[in-house]
Amino acid sequence: MALDRTLVQIRERSYPDILDLALVVIRHRPGTIGATAAAGIAPWAALNAWLLREAGEIRALGHLWAIMLEAPIATAPLTIVLGGLMFGSKQRPSRVIATMLGRLMPMILYQFLLRSILIGTVALAWLVPTRMAFANEVILLERGRWWKVWSRSTDLTADRSGDLFGQWLAELVFGSSFVMAFWLATGQIAGVFEGELTWAQPEVDLVFNGWMILGIWIVVAFLSVVRFLTYIDQRIRLEGWEVELRLRAVGRTMREELEAW
Repeated sequence: MALDRTLVQIRERSYPDILDLALVVIRHRPGTIGATAAAGIAPWAALNAWLLREAGEIRALGHLWAIMLEAPIATAPLTIVLGGLMFGSKQRPSRVIATMLGRLMPMILYQFLLRSILIGTVALAWLVPTRMAFANEVILLERGRWWKVWSRSTDLTADRSGDLFGQWLAELVFGSSFVMAFWLATGQIAGVFEGELTWAQPEVDLVFNGWMILGIWIVVAFLSVVRFLTYIDQRIRLEGWEVELRLRAVGRTMREELEAW
């Protein structure tokens, strides 16, 4: 792991800077990030389509609820790969799978059971985008004791709950806008091939149109990159990663020079 050769420059950033940086990171590693996101999301998207194929009137609620609960687990491979890319370490599929299996219990406990309870209560749902904002990174990258996940997540977010909640609202607006734009664009493209160019499509189910669901998962994948970079930014603010990494880089250089001498 090359601690002095990071994927992005280690420094504090504003939220707009992080959004811009997420696009830069994706453009820098499109194949790796895209393939990893697809590998994590595709099984869950297929499972939802199969389970809810005859759900009738509750399909809308079922799909949205399922995506909310599945998003952290579906993007777990992407989080692990981003953690490796951050320090120039390639994560092989076998290693990603091994990491996920090793952290399966805390992922189920926190990101499925606890998350379901908090969202289900409605009154405590605000804890998910604030106190649990970096739960994936804490579980999958820091790999501490499972019973310390909540306290560690709270320590990372305690002084920024308001900011994180505001960012979540902004992401909700951005994500909804992107999904609608993506659905309209793909609908028009499909109309070109079908010979039917019109904005009026009353027969189309907005929630269950396949393109709309694909748009939702694209947003989920992008926001997981944003969340990872926000986590890195928060650790820099709280723990002074910039100084630590610079010192490690100097130590590494000195060690290499001594070994060469």
